Amino acid sequence: MERNSILVLHDGRELSDRVAGVLDGAGHKVSTFQTRQRGWDGHLGGIDCGLVVLDGDDASGAPGLVERMRSVDDNLPVIVVARSKSLQDAVGAMKAGAYDYLTMPVDEEKLRHAIGNAIRLYSLTKRVFLLENQMGWREGLDDMVGASPQMQEIFSMITMVAKSNATVLITGESGTGKELVAKAIHNHSPRKSRTFLDINCGAIPRELLENELFGHERGSYTGADKRYIGSCERADKGTLFLDEISEMDPMLQVKLLRFLQERSFTRIGGNDPIRVDVRIVAATNRDMDGEVSQNRFREDLYYRLNVVPINLPPLRERPEDIPLLAKHFLDKYSTRNEKIFLDFSPQSMDMLLAYDWPGNIRELENIVERVVVLHNDSRVKPAHLPRNLQEYKGARPVAPVQLEPSLAPLDSARIIPLELVEKYAIENALKRCLGNVSEAARKLKIGQATMYRKIKQYGLK
Repeated sequence: MERNSILVLHDGRELSDRVAGVLDGAGHKVSTFQTRQRGWDGHLGGIDCGLVVLDGDDASGAPGLVERMRSVDDNLPVIVVARSKSLQDAVGAMKAGAYDYLTMPVDEEKLRHAIGNAIRLYSLTKRVFLLENQMGWREGLDDMVGASPQMQEIFSMITMVAKSNATVLITGESGTGKELVAKAIHNHSPRKSRTFLDINCGAIPRELLENELFGHERGSYTGADKRYIGSCERADKGTLFLDEISEMDPMLQVKLLRFLQERSFTRIGGNDPIRVDVRIVAATNRDMDGEVSQNRFREDLYYRLNVVPINLPPLRERPEDIPLLAKHFLDKYSTRNEKIFLDFSPQSMDMLLAYDWPGNIRELENIVERVVVLHNDSRVKPAHLPRNLQEYKGARPVAPVQLEPSLAPLDSARIIPLELVEKYAIENALKRCLGNVSEAARKLKIGQATMYRKIKQYGLK
């Protein structure tokens, strides 16, 4: 048992005496307070306190106190000890986030075991959290999902560039998620409470695009019976996303360049310049160096836009993300369509991994949605997938990737965070036991109380 600071909140002395007796000589620092006594709040938190033992018979209500403590530190373990053997009381405490629920007179060995496990888990959780932050590892960012090194680098770049006002140019094939990157930049920036507008430059004719960007004054042309405020003005203090920027007409490119240089524009038919504070994020699926060399895109505008370049790799270059994305879309559309799909069969996952994905993430999402809508099952099988995937004969070998990091490939070069392994083990046990929590807990060799807490922690069904 690791040494730690333990806080005992009691309604009488019996609990504090029992805890002190169990921990006698173990080297822990034990602080005791009555729950109505001032001063115990200062002992909460990951630095001063690593465990709370709470008297569940306190009239102020154990669930409320547990919630209050875990609002300070969501990982802080709280062990509730009570005389009540009511299942309703135990469930109430566990739903509030208690690590364990023990009844009086508590067995000293059980109490010692519960305290030791709770302290070790809390210490391990803090280490994993620190490592994840040091490594910058994350499974996703906003609506994006990806554990590959390429996506980890992009997530880090997004969070860094979002803090600035620099213009960003996002490149990548169609369907790789360029709009999601633009939204993530906005959502993690100081502008997140302001407007985010997106304009598809390839879907709007030049005359209408200029009007959409800069607006017009009343009477500026036939049919202009009132003033129109353009996107550049409506997005003031916010972010303007210009998708398919390479499709913009050369004459309009000149006006956009002037706007980027001066941060001001004039409405069509107007005379007075209008200054705005707009962050520009642009995107294209074309090779911009080639567009510039072929004189289809202005070089000076290209350099104005390409202050911070972010290139999204195609899905075929990051196959380790396919299982994560497929599971993400399966959960999303199963919930939306009230279906019971839980995962993919190994054979169907092999097909997804072998396929070349010319349509990238958009194609994968469309296929998963189609499977969910057209079929009723608990697992996606090869027969559910489109014929082009079933008959695909691509040369790329199938990688041995699981839906979630599993315990099998222990010799893998990739280090998997312990939290993901634990989440996978619990989710897998629940699936195999058809949602029977007690049976899953027994097979995992953990207590039911711990199982309920983990289910809540990981948001499992």
